[in-house]
Amino acid sequence: MTQIYFVCGFIGSGKTTYSKALAEKVGGFRFSIDEWMIPLYGEHMDRELFDRRLATLLQLFQDSALQLIPLGIPVIFDVGYWRKADRDTAVDWASRMGVNNELHFLDVPFDTCKQRALARNADLEGKSFEMTPEMLDLFWSWFEVPTPNEDVVWV
Repeated sequence: MTQIYFVCGFIGSGKTTYSKALAEKVGGFRFSIDEWMIPLYGEHMDRELFDRRLATLLQLFQDSALQLIPLGIPVIFDVGYWRKADRDTAVDWASRMGVNNELHFLDVPFDTCKQRALARNADLEGKSFEMTPEMLDLFWSWFEVPTPNEDVVWV
């Protein structure tokens, strides 16, 4: 059955790599925040502006997903879903729309994520944000690892 996959994980956890493989496996269409945000809006911006632009893109992704699902095309949201509230909102939206959905969490230790993100800085290709160690430390303090009571596929 056609469904939506929400991919949750920290920077450098492998969300995009995983999402690409999942899209290939299920014959789905992948929406990647970084791959849309950077070409449309550029690299770094203040948090309030980022959040507004993120909300705009998520709404466009949702609208597009609702056009793809009836065509039998699974949809993968490569977004991150750092906060439980964001995960709940995404899952609730899909459920209200009557679409089967799964939340996949890439359970990767912070040190591994940090190492990968810093290594990725050498070859961003306009598809990933450049990260500093300080940014990663700050962003990790904002990240909420899913709890055992969340309905999550642990990867």
